[in-house]
Amino acid sequence: MNLEPHNLRQIEQLNQRGGRTLSIVDLIEAGTLSVEMAACAMRAMAEGASLLTGARPGGAGKSTLMGAILGLMPPDVPIVTVEGTNVIQDGLAQPASEPACYLAHEIGSGHWYGYIWGPDVADFFSLIDGRRRISSCLHADTLGELKDILRSSPLRIEEAAVGRVGLILFIHVIPGPGARRRVVSLWEADGRGGHRQVYRWNATSDTFEVTGQPHESSDLERYKQFVQALVDQGEAEMEAVRRQVVEFYRDGQ
Repeated sequence: MNLEPHNLRQIEQLNQRGGRTLSIVDLIEAGTLSVEMAACAMRAMAEGASLLTGARPGGAGKSTLMGAILGLMPPDVPIVTVEGTNVIQDGLAQPASEPACYLAHEIGSGHWYGYIWGPDVADFFSLIDGRRRISSCLHADTLGELKDILRSSPLRIEEAAVGRVGLILFIHVIPGPGARRRVVSLWEADGRGGHRQVYRWNATSDTFEVTGQPHESSDLERYKQFVQALVDQGEAEMEAVRRQVVEFYRDGQ
């Protein structure tokens, strides 16, 4: 079964701004994040990481950022949009050895498509197991805020469950002329139940700084070279970028 048309539809449903769904190339060209950060995110997705993105105000781009990173996943992982409690329960009943990415459009109390809240959120985090992963976003500007929201009533997510999320990014809208958006921090799971910051945005120089080494991997340079080649090709359409991503994974197998 060719999962690509299905997965692209799930990613495109995250598009809240209208127009074309933005890809990771669009975000790099806009200065939202760097090639190195995108490569780090892609490597994490290749290794099975769950994903959270955050921004306190609406319209900051957390859904767009999430969709662009989902476009970097391996091709054998079906995206399952959480349309209701039954989707989560069905997922928990499936073998953890079966790859799947369960996508909630937002962890929030609104009654909109793909939103989850209350007890469903704890069950959603329980999906992280084996080759099952989750992806969502929420209204938080920092890792501390994100954890406070998840640990507080009515969610009450255990610290260990949050620690199983492999990749967390926060995006801000920068005040001033023009609509500049920047990923202000990127965090990886540290393997001890917490997270370490790997990149942060420097507001003075408008550059991204390395704050900690991404976990060791001989493949990281390969991901950097691939993402740089994507940007150099100048093709930013999500479908075209996704095609290149799929070829990259299949050539590496």
